Amino acid sequence: MVSRKSVRLAKKLPNRLLFIALCCAIWLALASCGPRFEDMSAAEISSYAQDRFENKKYSDAIDAYEALIDLYPFSMYVTLAELGLADAEFARKRWIEAEAAYDAFAKRHPNHDKIDHAIYHSGMCSYEQKLAIDRDQTQTQKAESNLSKVVSQYPDSSYYAEARLHLKEVRNDLAKRERYVAKHYWRDKEYYAAYKRYERIFRLFSDTDYYEEALYYGARCLINLDENRQAERLLDQLLRRFPDGKYADDAKDLLAETD
Repeated sequence: MVSRKSVRLAKKLPNRLLFIALCCAIWLALASCGPRFEDMSAAEISSYAQDRFENKKYSDAIDAYEALIDLYPFSMYVTLAELGLADAEFARKRWIEAEAAYDAFAKRHPNHDKIDHAIYHSGMCSYEQKLAIDRDQTQTQKAESNLSKVVSQYPDSSYYAEARLHLKEVRNDLAKRERYVAKHYWRDKEYYAAYKRYERIFRLFSDTDYYEEALYYGARCLINLDENRQAERLLDQLLRRFPDGKYADDAKDLLAETD
């Protein structure tokens, strides 16, 4: 037989569960609202944004940085908020948004002590978006441009070594693209068009893996165009630079034939 005490407890239980559920709902609602940035100072918003960023809450950090920029456009914290916004987008691998933010920062603050940070990361945004050599090379070219700036203008930058490493890769990609097009023209016996592509390699990308090949095939294109004197200059250049290279013996044979 059920006691009266048990009946009273059973009647009270649903109300207690309802109360607990209501408290949880209120807590979640308050938590989801986040801070009221309009009630915070620029320093407080900046501190909150930094904390969110360090805890990898990048969406929250972005909201805070944007609020700081909107609410306090003349604050001393705005410049770092602009860079923080770019860094948060970069951390989320939103390359297009991050690149735009870094470029805007570099344009507005060309003499900032973290300008190398912005230029390097803008270059890496382009690097992450680069396509295969048979497709559009706009992003590869943008990566090459920004990484070159870091290497040439900021030799003391903490990003210098990484920039050089990635720069070598993208320059090889660009040279490989020229080679890809040149070989297409070569197969179709369009020697002048092929030569112009090889010329771009030995004029613009002499530090890449395709320099020797470009000199050799550029010379062969010139020979087919009856420009033997120019071809000889390229072959001489090849033998001086790569005396034991892959094309050295063939270059000597070509020189003998053109005499």
